[in-house]
Amino acid sequence: MEGAAVDAIERVERATAFGSEKVAGVSADDLGKGTPCAEFDVRALLNHMIGGLGMLSVAASGGKPAMPDGDQFGANPGDDYRKGREALLAALRGEGAIDRDWELPFGTIPGSTMVGIAFMEHVTHGWDVAKATGQDASIPPELVTECMEVVVPMDAMLRIPGVCGPAIDVPDNASAQDKLIAFLGRQP
Repeated sequence: MEGAAVDAIERVERATAFGSEKVAGVSADDLGKGTPCAEFDVRALLNHMIGGLGMLSVAASGGKPAMPDGDQFGANPGDDYRKGREALLAALRGEGAIDRDWELPFGTIPGSTMVGIAFMEHVTHGWDVAKATGQDASIPPELVTECMEVVVPMDAMLRIPGVCGPAIDVPDNASAQDKLIAFLGRQP
């Protein structure tokens, strides 16, 4: 299990590095902009991402977090995301973190499952932030490939209302990134 745990942690590390870069590019003027994730403007999406990092850190450490409430960042969301990312990565590296069940506000879920969800969330929402704020929305190709491997088995869960919505049709010759984004219910 050790090798698989390291791979899962490395995936989260790379996904949150991508997310961190995009969150660092957000300005105060961007906070009210809409995002490809229909229920979130940029402010709400940052609260979801940064609050999620904190919630997952507590759960990975063996605690039972509450749902984040209110603004999860101050004047520099990039710094707050980076701190949350560092805390999550430290928690994931803790003894048995990925092997145990995590207590979350919405239920008990295996750590190995939550690590996959965290990976997918930060790749996806990093793209959402980039798209909403006019940044380069290119996802590193290895993250695209790995994220597709993670999300395809989650198809039914992703279609639950409020998660990703229905997949969007794209041509067979669409790029791998566009196929991933469309699978996640977003217009590439």
